[in-house]
Amino acid sequence: MDYLERNRDKRYDPSVLVPGAQTVIVCLLSFEHSGKDYHRRVKSMLYMLEAKLKEHFGEDIVSNTHQHVFCDSAPMLERRWAVEAGLGRIGKNHQLIHPTLGSMVHPGEIILNRPVNADMTPRGYRRNIEEICTDCRLCLDACPTGALRNSVWDARECIAYTTHHCLECQIVCPYNNCKQ
Repeated sequence: MDYLERNRDKRYDPSVLVPGAQTVIVCLLSFEHSGKDYHRRVKSMLYMLEAKLKEHFGEDIVSNTHQHVFCDSAPMLERRWAVEAGLGRIGKNHQLIHPTLGSMVHPGEIILNRPVNADMTPRGYRRNIEEICTDCRLCLDACPTGALRNSVWDARECIAYTTHHCLECQIVCPYNNCKQ
């Protein structure tokens, strides 16, 4: 977990990562665990969105000198930006939980060189963001190693973090059972 200490300034300030940054757009892609590389799929979709943004707002909407499309590929606090964007909240399983898509989502970001006045009113959610995980303990009880202990997550004990082959906390999450 030492990597979290590196590039700390870039994690909290996108303008350090991408000079001129003024807005972070966060998109979520729902996934079913398939073993396929989601990075390419998410980035492909983000590049399509970037093309539309350039077409509508001009080429200078994004940096032409720095990488500005990310999916697990930069020192960004992706879940934090997703929460700030109103896309969900961090659940007891320490994953971002979207009220309709659940926690089986991959965030991706586009950093813009212009400010955007966003309407942060949630629309179309079948559940209230504030109600996520209120009285539920299913993920805490399902964790085979005890890596989830109330509000503390111990990555050194998390099978998914060390081997990428455990989804127990996500499988039992009721938000992952409500997908349309």
